[in-house]
Amino acid sequence: MFFTFLWEVEARHRHQSLLEETVGIGPAVPKVVQEARMMQLAQQAQVSVVENICRVSAYVFVSCAQPKRIVRALSRLPGVVKADALLGASEAVLVVERHNFEALQTLLTEVQSTPGVKKISVKLAA
Repeated sequence: MFFTFLWEVEARHRHQSLLEETVGIGPAVPKVVQEARMMQLAQQAQVSVVENICRVSAYVFVSCAQPKRIVRALSRLPGVVKADALLGASEAVLVVERHNFEALQTLLTEVQSTPGVKKISVKLAA
C-alpha cells in the first residue's frame, strides 16, 4: 500500500513537471500566464476541430497518355494528398483535400489544365 501511494505521488509529480515544461502551466508559472496559455490552447483546439470539419476530400480519376509523368507533376500541387498511376490503363488517380468547395474547384481546374491531361472524373468522398 505504501509503495502504491509512493508511485501515485511520483506519477503526479512527473505529470505536473511535464505540464510545466511542455504547456507552461504549473505552480512555478504565474496565474495570469497560465490562464493566457490555457486560452491559447483552447483556441488552437477549436481551430483544428473547425479545419477537420470543413475539409472537402475527393478522388480524381485522370485520363492521360503518360500516367507516371502526370503523377509526378500533379503530386506537387497543394491539396494533392496522394497520386498514383494505374497499371493497365492510361489513368492516374488522385486523392485531394481542400478546406472548401471553391478551393477544390480551383485545384480541379489546375489538374484539368495540366499538359497531357485529357479528362478528369471527380468523386467526392463522403
